[in-house]
Amino acid sequence: MYNIQAIMIMSCACSLYTLILFLYTLFKFDRHDRSDYYFSILCIIIIVELMCNIPFFGCIGLAKPWYPYVMKGASFLQFFAGGLLTPAYTNYLAVYLKLDKKKLHTIRIAMLEFSALYEALALLNLRFGFFYSISEANEYVIGNYWPIAQALCILPALYDISLLIRFRNRIYKSAWTGTIIYLVLPMIGVAIHLKTTVPVTFVFASVGLYVLFFNIKSEQSLLLQKQQKELAESRISIMLSQIQPHFMYNSLTTIAVLCEKNPAEAKRATLSFSRYLRKNIDSVNKRMPVPFSSELEHVSTYLDLEKLRFGDRLNVVMDIQSTDFLIPPLTIQPLAENAVKHGICNKVSGVGTLTISSYEKPDAYEIKISDDGVGFDADQVPNDGKEHIGMENVRDRLKAMSNATMKIESVVGVGTVVTVTVPKKAPEINAG
Repeated sequence: MYNIQAIMIMSCACSLYTLILFLYTLFKFDRHDRSDYYFSILCIIIIVELMCNIPFFGCIGLAKPWYPYVMKGASFLQFFAGGLLTPAYTNYLAVYLKLDKKKLHTIRIAMLEFSALYEALALLNLRFGFFYSISEANEYVIGNYWPIAQALCILPALYDISLLIRFRNRIYKSAWTGTIIYLVLPMIGVAIHLKTTVPVTFVFASVGLYVLFFNIKSEQSLLLQKQQKELAESRISIMLSQIQPHFMYNSLTTIAVLCEKNPAEAKRATLSFSRYLRKNIDSVNKRMPVPFSSELEHVSTYLDLEKLRFGDRLNVVMDIQSTDFLIPPLTIQPLAENAVKHGICNKVSGVGTLTISSYEKPDAYEIKISDDGVGFDADQVPNDGKEHIGMENVRDRLKAMSNATMKIESVVGVGTVVTVTVPKKAPEINAG
């Protein structure tokens, strides 16, 4: 016979630790991270199961008029919660593995059906007692089909293991330990319960949850370090991608020619070139969006240098109706450079117009960079190596920092229009 007092103490202790995990998760809750949502549900289910042990074991064998109702209520609630535990973890795992929406939907429907079946059996058991019953002596009596109830809890766990094997490439090596331990410990608890009738399944499940939690924190720390490293590399890459050698050579050559023909203009061009380089270098440390007016100033500096080179062959039109918003640094200048380099410069006449406009809409700000250059077929994938990496870089940073979108429309022989839409409600950016 197991020690009832020890079971109650373990249940209280595990409930307290699980409550701490739940409160911590609630405090750090990220509404964009669905895994936090399912982890919170796991904590609640295990707390309910563990707390049910206290009135259940506190009433065993005691002859009081209302004790049987306490035992029946506690045992039913515990049994009912057990049917939710493994489906909740399956949903958590599916989100953690970043499965596609179709697969997620299928899993959720299957787990909903499983839970409905399990809970229906739990309700039927109250009438027929085929899994368990409460005797007249107020004791827990295992029914003939009780092992089937335990097997039903193991089936989703086996499915979870199959998901882990199938999508193992999506899990960090450091994350395997906690994930496997969480799945295996409850099954060990079920085996002990079947063998000795000692009800330690939920205690084992709570211990597995602790391991899972600390495993998650460890993985998140590694992931954060990786993201910080990639962010640092990305900033350097952005800076270097914007200081293109051909532009530097052309600008310096133009300045050299001006030194002989027009020293005053050469001085102005040198200062503009200096501002251009400083802006690119400073952008490495920019972790937040900057005022559009600041980005526009940088674009104007770039276009001033290009106009020194092309003269009347490059016409620039500014139609700026709104500047009171933020945008990631070095996102408009690359678009202007792309229009000049690939659109206008490739025209047979070599003469073209670049138009930059901005205006406010009810729910967003829009920026248009248009040219009357050669254009291109948007349905064909460009085959020019690295030329479009910069454009994708701009698109990614617009989305990540301002939740902005970039739309490209182009017609061969007519020109290209790039539209950047910046919503007024931008996401919060971690400046740390």
